[in-house]
Amino acid sequence: MDSKERLLRSFRHEPVDRIPVSTYELVGHNPDAWENREPSYARLMDEIRARTDCLYMSGPDWIEAPEPFREVTTWCEGKSVMTRTRLHTGKGVLEQLLRSDDAIHTVWKLRHFLQEPEDIAAYLSLPYEPAKVNFTAFDDRARQLGGHGLMMLSIPDPICEAAELFSMADFLVLARTETKLTRTFLDALFERQQERLRQILAHDVRDVVVRICGPEYATPPFLPPELFRDLVTVYLIPVCRQIRQAGAIPRIHCHGRIGAVIDQFAETEALALDPLEPPPDGDIPLAEIKRRYGRQFCLLGNLELHELENADPARIDALVRQAMADAKAGGGFILMPTAAPINVPLSPRTEANYLQMIESASRYGQT
Repeated sequence: MDSKERLLRSFRHEPVDRIPVSTYELVGHNPDAWENREPSYARLMDEIRARTDCLYMSGPDWIEAPEPFREVTTWCEGKSVMTRTRLHTGKGVLEQLLRSDDAIHTVWKLRHFLQEPEDIAAYLSLPYEPAKVNFTAFDDRARQLGGHGLMMLSIPDPICEAAELFSMADFLVLARTETKLTRTFLDALFERQQERLRQILAHDVRDVVVRICGPEYATPPFLPPELFRDLVTVYLIPVCRQIRQAGAIPRIHCHGRIGAVIDQFAETEALALDPLEPPPDGDIPLAEIKRRYGRQFCLLGNLELHELENADPARIDALVRQAMADAKAGGGFILMPTAAPINVPLSPRTEANYLQMIESASRYGQT
């Protein structure tokens, strides 16, 4: 059984030779990924290619319309690269400031485009022309991947896009005090996202995994479950249905405490949930999720990245063994870390723990 078949059968709750193990954002078969060019990651990436099941996260390319209202300035400050983007609207200038640092593969957002509720109207007043999708490179990657795994693309839900335009604190205040305005904003973003999704699903996306990001911005303790329904679930239901109708695999991605909202996920037509963080980061044990929803969802998780970065191999072995005991029975489970390292060089401890995870998954995941 190759990885592609093993993963597909897991999403369908069919028998497999062993439980799949995915290393999430560490994509061994992506030649353009920085991890595959970084010497300190070389041994681990070789092992990932040889012994894991690839969920190749790679979006299609988008051809954006010209945006003469957008002004971008980039400069260096020490070991950091700063990027300022200004959006010149008829209602004033909206500004974002980003910082990226050497040896850390992430971007810090120092200033967000939207600061006040009134900025929403300015943002929506900007000329908008939908981008055009191009699947040429995506299809080439899929052919090269072959039986090593499945392709996966990632899309935001409306709350993901809205929350990232504000600081987290400002967005949560907005959602609680200006709920009607928040919902109006999400509706406008949803309409734009629907145009992109229609273009994606017009392509042949059969058996492509579609990861939907954003629900975690509204889970408790950030927002109460009743607001989660109005700001998240109402959009997830049609999106998951559309993805399934196209023959793709809708997967809801939601970090944090999902215990109070997992019943709402069950109202959608999603086929998979991730990353299922264990307590205390999450609030519902994997065994409980399996008992309640193991027949409805393929479960992906639930090994925390901070364990892989800070624990020792003996603990990783124990965590993998427990995850298999909690979720292996009946299939429909993919062992996966909740995130991936972003630092260079890769620490020897993290490397040792990843290698232990892969070895332990092979040992305890046999079916």
